[in-house]
Amino acid sequence: MTVVLLEITQRQLTDFEKESILNHAIDLHLLGSDETDNAGFDIIEAKADKVKHLFRITLQGENIGVMYVLPFKDLDHHFEMTILIYEKFRGKHITADAVSQLETRMKSIAKVTLCATVREHNPLRQDLTKLLLRLGYTYSPEHMAFMKKL
Repeated sequence: MTVVLLEITQRQLTDFEKESILNHAIDLHLLGSDETDNAGFDIIEAKADKVKHLFRITLQGENIGVMYVLPFKDLDHHFEMTILIYEKFRGKHITADAVSQLETRMKSIAKVTLCATVREHNPLRQDLTKLLLRLGYTYSPEHMAFMKKL
């Protein structure tokens, strides 16, 4: 089974998708993040213009998550991905497939570096770190993110 990334606009987000993005940001904040300027808090409103790509992740026609890509800090050609797989679909190796598909799409646009930030307070930190390393990302202490040149 292969996931499909459908590029959408913020207007096409369902209420459930909007709520999931907001709840994900709130959960991470409540677990220890002191970042009140996290894009997830207002990706739908104030920071909507910063989103470069927004995808609905589907599996066999069912919506199973969302993924969005933002510029990473102020670095040229660096983009940070955020992936939210709905809870009932986690643990099925969907994230690796979604990241792989995103890499393919981003490569076709230009030479870019894809980045992923895994916060200390993220309950999935160990699993996400292992996944990113397995997919060829390396940790940059300078940027405090996992990075991969495509």
